[in-house]
Amino acid sequence: MELLSAMTALGAHAQFTISGVVDTSAESVTTGDPGKKKTQLSSGTATGSRVVFEGKGKMGGELTPFARLELGLNSDTGQLLNGPNANFGRTAIVGLESSKWGRVALGRTGAPMIPMLNQTDFGGIGYYGNNSGISQNIISRASNGIFYTSQAMDGLTLRAAVTAGEEKDTPPRDQGRMMGLGASYQAGKLNLAGAYQTSKERIAKTSAPASSDMAVDDQIEMGFGGRYDFGWVLVNAGWFKIKQVTWAADRDKAIPSNNTTSSWMGAVFPVGQSGRLGLQIGETKGDLSVAGLPKPKGTTMGAYYNHSINKEASVYINYGQVNNNAGSQLSLSSGNWASRLTPQVKGSDPSALAIGVIYAF
Repeated sequence: MELLSAMTALGAHAQFTISGVVDTSAESVTTGDPGKKKTQLSSGTATGSRVVFEGKGKMGGELTPFARLELGLNSDTGQLLNGPNANFGRTAIVGLESSKWGRVALGRTGAPMIPMLNQTDFGGIGYYGNNSGISQNIISRASNGIFYTSQAMDGLTLRAAVTAGEEKDTPPRDQGRMMGLGASYQAGKLNLAGAYQTSKERIAKTSAPASSDMAVDDQIEMGFGGRYDFGWVLVNAGWFKIKQVTWAADRDKAIPSNNTTSSWMGAVFPVGQSGRLGLQIGETKGDLSVAGLPKPKGTTMGAYYNHSINKEASVYINYGQVNNNAGSQLSLSSGNWASRLTPQVKGSDPSALAIGVIYAF
């Protein structure tokens, strides 16, 4: 009775919702390496499978307290996500919101770069061939942070983030500390977005044998782009640059260069009342020089058709491919970054064909 009374009292002063998405697909995929083709069920190809818990309270006046937890799932196995997004690693924030001043959140959530990529992609950073794979964005979500989002001001929304990084009590104490800024502008059918992020990263080798060099430097990511809805077609485009400072052997094989630049353009066509056809192409280039090999360059292509069954459910078919030159190992990514297809051999061309179902609740 005491618990029931407490829940009743809470309900009188707060709103609590549970929502989510389940996205599961049957796929034929390959990294392009010899003997590395397989069929599989996968999760999150078009959008991440997740359960979202969200609460909002009432304080009176301008301020509204809120909290949001996102539990990422592998819907093909029923298990939780692995890696940094495991458990509630997609989002775990609490904060205050004002209709006048905007929102301040503390915890772990998307970095300022995510809205920029989301608003300039043909599928909202979903499907094989999306701009997260083209850009190879390094920091998409950040922990131990303070995040600010302004209210829209004549179409302009500002974002900022600062994090405490790895919170080490031994050198390098500032490793992983990130600062980011972002902005988006919407006017009618036009949407523009940009973001800049910098993080403190160790420049010496971190794997065994351990180095005594504890110096860090600024790793930088920046990007901008936009989209325009003509009615019969929505077009999108973007540009992205990464400056890496980490030890070469510690980097993702897909982006070994000190400087990597990418660009993309896409289009989404409405098909009847319930369908949409998305097409996108992008190019990713690096400055790594290896004797006898060209500088890394990969061309990514993606296409999908999504058909809505009703407001909650849809089905889709999606194909994506990366054409790597002899010096490149660019990966192909779906909406589930953890399941990206990364070649182990330079020059291999990853590809994927997926047929899936999405249900939102």
